[in-house]
Amino acid sequence: MILVNIFYNDNTLFVNIYEELNSYNVNRLKLRVFKIVTEYDIENVVLSINNCKKNSYLLKDFINEYEATFNGHIKVK
Repeated sequence: MILVNIFYNDNTLFVNIYEELNSYNVNRLKLRVFKIVTEYDIENVVLSINNCKKNSYLLKDFINEYEATFNGHIKVK
């Protein structure tokens, strides 16, 4: 299971990631975020990648799929 902290505040879903973003973890993250955004009709999402290895291709693919599915944007910090 991917180590993340997900919370909602001020009309924004904050997703703090603490694990390497490999293919498995990105797929798990995608399932969780997409489910929450769909269930609660959330428009704003902020991803915070905290000192972990990231695969830029996988992250970009996740963001592109989110934007195509929900017509929204994800901010990455």
